Amino acid sequence: MSIRSALLLSLVLLSCGVCAGKSGKLESLPVISGGYPRAFFFRSSESLAASRHVTYEQWDKEMSRLMGIEGKVLEEEIPGRSKPNIEFFTRFKKAHPEQLVLLHFNGNARDPRFQTGEFFAGHWLYFNGAKILADIPAQEGETEIRVSDARLFRTKMGRYRDKNEDVGLCTLDAQGRPNWNESEQVQLVSVDLRANTIRVRRGQFGTRPRAFAAGKAYAAAHVTEGPWGNASNLLWFYNYSTKSPRDPKGRSCAEVLVNDLARRFAPGGELADFDGLEFDVLHHQVTSPKGERGVDSDADGKADRGIIDGINQYGIGVVEFCRSLRAKMGPDKIIQADGMGLGNQRAFGILNGIESEGFPQLRDLEIKDWSGGLNRHFFWDQNAYPPVFNYINHKFNEPDPKTKLPVTPKLPFSKHRLVMAAAVLTNAALCYSFTPEPEPGERIGIWDELRMGKEHKTGWLGKPLGPAVHMAERQRNMLDGASLKRIQGPDVRVAADGKAMKISAAKAETSELRFRLTGVPVNGPDLFVKLISRAQPMRNYPREVARMMQVSLASSPDDSFMTWVNAKDFTSGFYFSNLKSATVDLEFVIEGSEPVWIEGISAYAHPDAMYRQFENGLVLANPPPPFYAFDLAKIAPGMKFRRLTASPAQDTAVNNGTPVSGSVQLGEKDALFLVREK
Repeated sequence: MSIRSALLLSLVLLSCGVCAGKSGKLESLPVISGGYPRAFFFRSSESLAASRHVTYEQWDKEMSRLMGIEGKVLEEEIPGRSKPNIEFFTRFKKAHPEQLVLLHFNGNARDPRFQTGEFFAGHWLYFNGAKILADIPAQEGETEIRVSDARLFRTKMGRYRDKNEDVGLCTLDAQGRPNWNESEQVQLVSVDLRANTIRVRRGQFGTRPRAFAAGKAYAAAHVTEGPWGNASNLLWFYNYSTKSPRDPKGRSCAEVLVNDLARRFAPGGELADFDGLEFDVLHHQVTSPKGERGVDSDADGKADRGIIDGINQYGIGVVEFCRSLRAKMGPDKIIQADGMGLGNQRAFGILNGIESEGFPQLRDLEIKDWSGGLNRHFFWDQNAYPPVFNYINHKFNEPDPKTKLPVTPKLPFSKHRLVMAAAVLTNAALCYSFTPEPEPGERIGIWDELRMGKEHKTGWLGKPLGPAVHMAERQRNMLDGASLKRIQGPDVRVAADGKAMKISAAKAETSELRFRLTGVPVNGPDLFVKLISRAQPMRNYPREVARMMQVSLASSPDDSFMTWVNAKDFTSGFYFSNLKSATVDLEFVIEGSEPVWIEGISAYAHPDAMYRQFENGLVLANPPPPFYAFDLAKIAPGMKFRRLTASPAQDTAVNNGTPVSGSVQLGEKDALFLVREK
């Protein structure tokens, strides 16, 4: 080998080694690959740093007790978050390279006061607007504008009903479409429905007043959310639609946002030391109210709610935004987004995973959607970009009867344990907004289950010895191999295809597949159904976009559980309780008209109690019935266990440190974390 060849080979090997080192950097983080429970601090890290009442050393001591931190250090949503948060988070990562450091960033919208210089007026989402009917001079201060329909503008709106809308003014082109290249941003002061006028404050958000001619100009309200705090502002929605306007340089909103974020995480950027980011809210479907106005995603002056010619161009745009951001940031940064809701993004295979803000959902205090929550997490666990990193943010809220604003409810320790159990059952990490009482000397409490009670040991369960087990599957399957032949529906065709039944649309124009599996036997009040499914991707959508499947009892279609289905086989579970008939029909609704294959369906007359064994412990979960008895001798023969020893302010009755053997009975919606004794 020549010297030159050897040198080139060395450079290649060095380059590969560097790449391997970088890609392994994320995978080596304990919160991704260490022992369970994998836990980190959520936005308490952000708020404590921003309070300015603690030194960095005090903050570091508090935040280094788990496996990482996540919080806001930019001001896209809350003013005043950059200082000292960027400094604190960066110092923390350099001092603790094994700890996760993740940015929390609003994926839907941003405060227009925060660094919007590269965005242009057409990059934001607006509602359909009104034609301006009288000349408007280029003047400072307030101006009254006569419009074709003043009903399209709102005062006393927003989360606290104390904001007036932000409004965009622009010219109309020769075809009568809004031309956002010639525009001005204003703030609404008042609306006079009788006179069909609006009064606005001119030249806002970095723009200057300009003149607009009667009949040749247009006014539209911004689509907004928030404000998410008393000191915050309305946030303007990004227009992710593939049909959105482009700026004079030919750039879409998504392109500008990708560049904005990627440069911050690039070497030398202010967030270069961060491990990545999580998009708080990133919708597949843009929220659009009913009535006289709706979202206008292609800027033609008409409401389309993000759907153009029957295709969700907004949702497609979100997936393509995620794809572009992944390409810019590379494989060595975590990119996540919310995934607990039916309207969240569907960038499967592009994002590393999801946050479930509340488990199963934010307002499901009774944990009724246990099956749907498990299906979502298991699906992402199998369909995310490696290294896979999903987490549950333990929180619930409910509306205050007086203000209607969300408040944190009081819950028994049992429900807290059940949510934490859901995380370790589904390979998810856990953070929490539901904070327990801190011990003396602590500012922020840590749940006993996350650090072995008074022993304060993170990752104490160790590695799992196998997947989570549904106790129902240890019972007799009540369905035989011929049961799939009972799939039927008036608008579908059903045919055997190997071991599966292929279900396809009978009519080309259908938008969903709807069918039933009839005569499922029931033997008691509980029914757990398991099935394997796969589906052809929907036409006109990226291959990453999975399809939603909803399964319910035909007798109560409103009580349904969802799962995702794509081109790969995936096993879903559905638990139904309080049944009173001898048989039931299961109703399936799957979006899209493309074929779906179902096989391996089984049914068990048993509650969906679950357990999972770990190197150093055992986790039991009982989501449904009044009580459930786990036989430890059958679950873990020859092993000995004891309860955690609780912190004084937590559940000392359950976690009392005593040995456990024989039958362990759990009450309804409860879980138990046990320590294995060697």
